Amino acid sequence: MISNRRAWIGVSCWLVLIGSLRADDSLVVVQHGDLPIVISAPHGGREVIPDAPPRTGRDGIYRFVTEADTNTDKLADELAQELERLLGKKPYVVRARFARKYCDVNRKAEDAYESPAAKAVYDAYHAALAEACRDVQRRWHGGLLLDVHGQSTYPDQLIRGTNNGLTTSMLVERRGAEAYIGRGSLLGLMQQAGYDVLPPIDTTEAEPTRYSGGHIVKTYGSHQAGGIDAIQFEFGRKYRVPASEAEKSAKDLAKAIVAFCGDYVPAAVIPAEAVGR
Repeated sequence: MISNRRAWIGVSCWLVLIGSLRADDSLVVVQHGDLPIVISAPHGGREVIPDAPPRTGRDGIYRFVTEADTNTDKLADELAQELERLLGKKPYVVRARFARKYCDVNRKAEDAYESPAAKAVYDAYHAALAEACRDVQRRWHGGLLLDVHGQSTYPDQLIRGTNNGLTTSMLVERRGAEAYIGRGSLLGLMQQAGYDVLPPIDTTEAEPTRYSGGHIVKTYGSHQAGGIDAIQFEFGRKYRVPASEAEKSAKDLAKAIVAFCGDYVPAAVIPAEAVGR
């Protein structure tokens, strides 16, 4: 039987749905938005999940990783705040405060947790993320899910993860390949801001297999019924550490999103004056 404490974890994660972005006692931070943009940050948390021992892994588990993606929580928060400053409206946010060693929400359930307490948090994260994506689809008939991660394999590079375009199927269908791989794409705009990006812009080169998009973008991308265009952003360590670099990356990405919206998002959603049309 799940204890009262465990039950409260799930309840508290849902209660924060009605609040704004803030640090509180919840293990999942959720912000309801006014933009067709959802920010997810699953691996930056450091909090203990009560009654959940650290995961130990098992034979056959898919990509068992317990380390945090350093400063991705800060990057996601700063991104949300900068978008609100630039556009006058809030994006949706779903961010983990819990440590990855207890639960990895970017994995299928069978590979994500090892205890009932961690399951409650996993379910709460995905319930909030699913609701945010459904709300965006219902209100605007499409939008962007930006899944924020960090990697050290390519420490000086920013990697796009879309399952090689699968999770942005709607974007490509509506706006063409330029919106996905061109200079006017989000990664193209980040390259113009000085970031070394993978795959290279204006090529059909495949995304690095390990970073081509995990469970979150595969589940909520626009190739799925009711999904929205989903991109996994893998920031190299250079762009996240120290924290000041994460803040800079967030501000640069916010500017890129605003410029991207100017070309690809209807003015009825974001006023023309906000993006300089």
